[in-house]
Amino acid sequence: MKLKLITSVFLALWLSSCSVPKSDLKPDDSSVRNTQNGQVIGGFNDKTHQWLGIQYGAIPNSEFRWKKAKAPDNWEGIKESLNFGASCAQRGSLINTTKRREWGDMVGSEDCLYLNIWAPQMNPEELSDSSPLPVMVWIHGGSNVSGNADLYDPSELAYQHNLIVVTINYRLGPFGWFSHPSIKELSVDAMNASGNYGNIDTIQSLEWVQSNIVNFGGDPSNITIFGESAGGYNVAALLSSPIAEGLFHKAIIQSGGVKPGDITHSESYLKDNLPWKNYTSRELVNQLLIERDYAQTREEALSLQSDMNDETINDLLRSSSTKEIYKSFQEAKINTNEMLRPFPDGTVLDQNGILSSLKNGLSSNIPIIFGTNRDENKLFLIENPRLVRSFLGLPRIRNLERWNSVVSHRSNTWKLLAVDRPARELSLMGRNNVYAYRFDWDDEPRKFGVNLSDLLGATHAFEIPFVMGNFKEDTITKYILSRKNMEEVKELSNAMMSYWAEFAYTGAPGKGRKGNQIEWRSWDEISPENPKYIIFDSKTDRGIRMTSNAITMESLFANIEKDDNIDFKMKCEMVDTAIKYDDVKNESWLYQFANGLCSDLDPDLEWRHFWYDELDKPY
Repeated sequence: MKLKLITSVFLALWLSSCSVPKSDLKPDDSSVRNTQNGQVIGGFNDKTHQWLGIQYGAIPNSEFRWKKAKAPDNWEGIKESLNFGASCAQRGSLINTTKRREWGDMVGSEDCLYLNIWAPQMNPEELSDSSPLPVMVWIHGGSNVSGNADLYDPSELAYQHNLIVVTINYRLGPFGWFSHPSIKELSVDAMNASGNYGNIDTIQSLEWVQSNIVNFGGDPSNITIFGESAGGYNVAALLSSPIAEGLFHKAIIQSGGVKPGDITHSESYLKDNLPWKNYTSRELVNQLLIERDYAQTREEALSLQSDMNDETINDLLRSSSTKEIYKSFQEAKINTNEMLRPFPDGTVLDQNGILSSLKNGLSSNIPIIFGTNRDENKLFLIENPRLVRSFLGLPRIRNLERWNSVVSHRSNTWKLLAVDRPARELSLMGRNNVYAYRFDWDDEPRKFGVNLSDLLGATHAFEIPFVMGNFKEDTITKYILSRKNMEEVKELSNAMMSYWAEFAYTGAPGKGRKGNQIEWRSWDEISPENPKYIIFDSKTDRGIRMTSNAITMESLFANIEKDDNIDFKMKCEMVDTAIKYDDVKNESWLYQFANGLCSDLDPDLEWRHFWYDELDKPY
């Protein structure tokens, strides 16, 4: 078993703990609701009403590819909303299919824009007599190339705290983010020319919520968007979108970021075919020309594309099948793990980028929570054969001290760029509605001779079941949870749900819904000693607490420099990684680090090739 498959197994098992049970819902007469397109009937799952697979946008054919989706067709009678809609086109993996023969191939559809709703049980008569409830809209993660709304079951969150939760699908991969000159030139307006079709989908889903959620008991004037990983990035993009203004009122960014995509790079030919350069729309067309037998080599395809006019390229792109486009994307995008980021096009996303637009006052009235997990990068570094080996199909850490150091520096880089820097800079602008957290729970047991606390700890995505409140005992308990830690797990989960719900109700997490928890205060830059963010951990490990220990780029580099557990090349790699993911990206920092420690090294030759040499090989 290769290390990449091990990572997928861990992530699939963990996400399965918060997924919706696959048992069939039965129609519940009290769940009939009106939408702008017709009536729907949902089901009842012992705690909440739920409506699955409601279409909010339609992409019936390739003419709607790389455009805002059309409105769904109206229908007569009552439509059953008891099953999830199609997933969006993506690479098959353990997360989205149990059929091994589909792993690595495309699964899903372009016509995939569905949402799902969980709400406290109420009959139609009760709706008219009740106050509308806060609404939370969940945007899933998956590097903007994978993921589905059906992985998440927020029924416990909706049930315990009397609110509405909506989960959405949105276009992924080359169908979600694609900026090519021919598409831009022939688009009817700036929005359709933006390249940000996945973000347009999230906006369209919020438009649907604004128009319809009152019929499900929700308050369209109190909507919180929240998302994790790429979903967190897309929450940040919505905060920076002029056309999303007024569609939501609060935002939670879990393990996300604020670095935008690069339009110029996306529309360029690659000068050198290196894995870490990522794919471009030009290279996808090159690969598509090969796929369609118009060219035999990249050189032939490049020459051919250079001579084609916009109409011809546009016809090629729209006449190609979903599978042809996706296969070309896979072949052209050497690193299929690299996240696709929203482009600062000036219409869908502010042209100044995410953080700059927020500093300039966009969305200044919207409270924000930023957060990461203490050991974010453990999940991804498991795939690194320099740090972890596979023995009898199980991962083994090669050197624990080096492992912990690399994890710490990489995860602190994420925290700096996704939490501490934006929270600090917005606080310095005078905002007092910015909150932050770090998720530290790491009480996994030892299984099959592997210390899962060392291997996984508080890694990426592990906060999601705590926020959703679901831990299915037929899956994750056997591997990552245990009877010994389950009581504290549920106690921590209840506290986190309470904070998230209070934020949705009031815009401040405060002391949780019951008012009996530690006060979660806003980020405070008045003095270094003032509390800045909250830590979520079990009582065994000091519990929930506020802290002032923030990270700066200077402190990050200083900690790397003095770390005796890694050699000088690894130190340089850690600095290079921080620069690579930084929004302001100053390449000179690498050669200024530690009085020129890295000045004689070529990053491409010394370590960058390791980043993708092994990570992108098939299972």
